[in-house]
Amino acid sequence: MHRGMVAIHEQYTREMYEKYGYFATWLPSTRVELGDVGTFSGHRFDKVTTLSELGVAFQSGVSSPRADLEYSSSGAVSVTTDGALGVVKSTPLASVSITFAREGATYFQASECREQAIENLAQLQTALMPLCHNGTWHPDYVVVTRLVSTGPTMILISSRGDTRVELALNADGLGTPLPLAKAAGNFVMTAKSGLAVSVLADEGSTPLFRASQMRRRVLGRRELVFRGGDDDLDLELAAVGWDDVPAGSLG
Repeated sequence: MHRGMVAIHEQYTREMYEKYGYFATWLPSTRVELGDVGTFSGHRFDKVTTLSELGVAFQSGVSSPRADLEYSSSGAVSVTTDGALGVVKSTPLASVSITFAREGATYFQASECREQAIENLAQLQTALMPLCHNGTWHPDYVVVTRLVSTGPTMILISSRGDTRVELALNADGLGTPLPLAKAAGNFVMTAKSGLAVSVLADEGSTPLFRASQMRRRVLGRRELVFRGGDDDLDLELAAVGWDDVPAGSLG
């Protein structure tokens, strides 16, 4: 399929999954929480409810150590520093240009990322069994079981091949890791053209997550397993066992 025929949200979420093995929220500014329950349309997650609303308790583990994440679409994004713009209130300013060579190209920087996960998935699986049997838990439901939260974050996605963004920011910070993300709340966007999405989150976001789904194994019980990016949403064909029959449905 020609790139121009692919919806931007499909391209972004698939590209991020191929890079990190995690699903990406859409829009990228959408807040996601552990225990959110919903469905997938392609790689896009649509929230329906939460474990708490369904009466299912869970515990989250300790957050992972912090890390920085940086990604740009291969061969499609260029970042250049054009030199000093001058000094404002004793702060030296520099101009940074970000150009995109195609539609749907992504520039992503997220600092101070940490991951948190639901503990004891076997216990969660047991708690979801009755909801599967009584029809409360739909076969295509997934639950967010791992979540990446960030510090300052910048996400830019182009809407066409000649997209360009110009920023003016503190020149002293350009030598630090992820300077554009960390300046998200402290720069001026002096010019822009062709942006489809611009997320500048100085207080952080939840751009990446993993989800689990109750899948029925052939000739076996349902199991809570991680949902893959290319998994078929259709149920596997399987013989119906006694544990799959809702209580009170016989006789």
